[in-house]
Amino acid sequence: MDERETRRSGYPLTIPDALLRSEAMQQACSARDFREIFRLVNRRTGSSHAAMAAAIGKMTSSRVSDIIRGVRGIRGCEVIERVADGFGIPGEMIGLPRRPWEDSEQEVVSPLDRRTLFEGGISAGVMKGADHEEIQHVAAALKDAYRYLDGPVVDSFRKRLEVAKRDDGAMGARRTLPLVLGLLSAIEQRARDVKPAVRRELLSVGADGAEFAGWLYRDIQQPAIAVFWYDRAVEWAQEANDPAMQGYMLLKKSQMAYDDGDAGRILTLAQAGQHERWRLPARVQAELLQQEALGCAMIGEPFSLVEQKLSTARELLAHAADSEPSDLGAYFNEHTLLLRNAVSYTEAGKPGIAADLFGKIIAAGTLSRRDLGFFNARRAAALALSGEPDEAARIGTASAEVAREMKSERTMRVLGEVSQTLSRWRSRPVVREFREVLQAA
Repeated sequence: MDERETRRSGYPLTIPDALLRSEAMQQACSARDFREIFRLVNRRTGSSHAAMAAAIGKMTSSRVSDIIRGVRGIRGCEVIERVADGFGIPGEMIGLPRRPWEDSEQEVVSPLDRRTLFEGGISAGVMKGADHEEIQHVAAALKDAYRYLDGPVVDSFRKRLEVAKRDDGAMGARRTLPLVLGLLSAIEQRARDVKPAVRRELLSVGADGAEFAGWLYRDIQQPAIAVFWYDRAVEWAQEANDPAMQGYMLLKKSQMAYDDGDAGRILTLAQAGQHERWRLPARVQAELLQQEALGCAMIGEPFSLVEQKLSTARELLAHAADSEPSDLGAYFNEHTLLLRNAVSYTEAGKPGIAADLFGKIIAAGTLSRRDLGFFNARRAAALALSGEPDEAARIGTASAEVAREMKSERTMRVLGEVSQTLSRWRSRPVVREFREVLQAA
């Protein structure tokens, strides 16, 4: 058994290395000829259509048959990723990022533990960075939750979630989602079998993870699924008796309302989140106040009121203790506040101020690659509104390259708005180049 097959010993199907390296398979993968890929797997491994469908997931044996006969095809990045993961095709062979199961850190997982994790809904990639003892403990908890799923296992789930959050800015939502969804599936299933006190702890982590999943779906522009996970986060937070998370979700829903341009909902949700019953940490209170300022800007309140609220939010953040007991809003720092302020200035009809502010924060070099692409798109939008078409197009082109790499549909949506704003300057060479890059992306 080669190294790749060893790493995937918990997966139901892994095509042999000899087949993977064959000229026929390499040509099929390079061309993304899924009819040929499926035909090769079926004939050279002896795998039935049902086994292939089960390995891929969310697919029927009749669809596998249709693909092999050429009646149907494979479209969409998510389906292609499932095919690669189901058969054990490395990402580089089929034009995808490196797959989670390719990471060398998985070698710490024994074949038996890997199989237990997989059956429990967790891929070995979720346990990246965990030592052997932690992995064994989690594997035991997945087998017998009532007996073994305790505080340390809940802490392990929490750490795995933090690792996923940390890596998201570099990996992108589509690569992070399978890890997070696997973790949430394990939490939901095992929460039925644990003791009540552990259940509350587990659901508290689940609420945090559900909020993160909602955000990831927002980034790939699947709002209906994002709403589902946001609602699940609220439900789990209620059962876990976690008022702060419930209030925090009002902030997240207000921010999602901005994706739809719903100014009234942005404002009222942000105001509702500021009620004292939520007992929110100061950082989240500051973010809610800033979100309220954004809502005020969008409904046309005086600029002085918008500035007043932004100033108060900054003061509140400045006095927030670095050692606040809650991790909620830990990402919200001075740079994040200024970036969000720039969005408010754009909505308040001050795009020049916004563009300068975006530029200063981006130049500091503190943003993740995905966030760099997104806020450069926002900066390009502000520049376009300020009547700076060439600079807007130049920055928009750089943003589009990152958005394509990270598969951030949210960034592409903003760039689409930039393209519309720049349409009056479409004959300018730099603008024309930007629009061509955007169409190609």
